[in-house]
Amino acid sequence: MSLWRESLIHERVFGSYVLFTLLRLVYCVGFFSPHVFVYSGSLALIAGGVLLTRRRDFVWTWRARLAIYPVLMNALFVNMRWVSPLINKGKKDSLLWELDKLIVGGSLSVMLEPLISPSLTEFLSFCYMFFMVYLFVSMLFWLFSPTPVARIFYTGLFSLYGIGYFGYTLVPAVGPYAVYASEFAVPLTGYFMTDFLAEVYPTGTNYTDIFPSLHCAVTAYLLLFDMKWNRRRFWICLIPSLGLMLSTIYLRYHYFVDVLAGLAAAAVALRIARSARLREERLLDTPIEYLPKG
Repeated sequence: MSLWRESLIHERVFGSYVLFTLLRLVYCVGFFSPHVFVYSGSLALIAGGVLLTRRRDFVWTWRARLAIYPVLMNALFVNMRWVSPLINKGKKDSLLWELDKLIVGGSLSVMLEPLISPSLTEFLSFCYMFFMVYLFVSMLFWLFSPTPVARIFYTGLFSLYGIGYFGYTLVPAVGPYAVYASEFAVPLTGYFMTDFLAEVYPTGTNYTDIFPSLHCAVTAYLLLFDMKWNRRRFWICLIPSLGLMLSTIYLRYHYFVDVLAGLAAAAVALRIARSARLREERLLDTPIEYLPKG
C-alpha cells in the first residue's frame, strides 16, 4: 500500500491496465506464457520507478521514473498483437460499424468519398504521420522541463495511454479500411506520403488499436496542453493536428465512434493533468506558471 500511496495518478491508471491484462492472461493461458512475464516485468518496472525516487529524490531519478512510460507504452503496444487474440474472442469491428450507423446513420468514411482527391489524400497522410513527430518531440521536451511540469504532463499523457490500452484490449478491432474495404467505391490515391503510409501502416499496427482513437486522443491532449504551456508550438501544430483528426476517418483507419471515445478520453486526461497541477502547486506553495524555465 505504501507504493500505491506514493504513486502518481498515471502510474495507478497504467499500472491497473497492466495488472488487469496480466490477470486476464493468467486466466486464459496460465502462468507460464512468455507474455505473462512481460506484464509481470512491467509491473515490477513501475514499482521500481516509485522506489527509485523514494531513495534518491533528484531531478535525474524523476526523469528516469517518468521515462519508464514511453518504454512501456511502445513495448506493450507491440506485444498486444499477440496478447489480444489470447484474451479475446474475435474482433469488434461489426459493433463499431453498427454504432456509427446509430450515431450518424452510416460510415463517415463512405460519406467523405465525394471529397477524395490525390492532393487532399497526400496532405492528410502527412497529417496522420505527423502524430509520431509531435508525440516524440513533446515527450522529450516535457521530460527535460522543470520536474513539476514534467510530472503534470506525463501524469495526463500516460493516464490517457492507460485508458486507451484498456479500450484496445476490451474492444479489439482492425478498422474499416480492412474489414469493410468492399464498402468503399473510391480508391485513396496520392503521392509519396500516401504511398509511404500505405506501406508502413500494416507493420505499425497491432491489429487491435482502434477503440478509442489514440491518434485523436493524444493529439488533442498534446495540443491543449501546449495551448496552456507552450503557445508557440500550439500554433505551429494546430493545422496538422486538426488534419490528423480528420485523416483518421478520411483514410478509413477509424470509425467515428473511435474518434468520439478518443476525444472523451483526452478530456479525462486533461482533468487528470489539472489535478496533478493542483497537487504540485500545493507541494510548492506557488503557482506552477511562475516556475523558472530550465
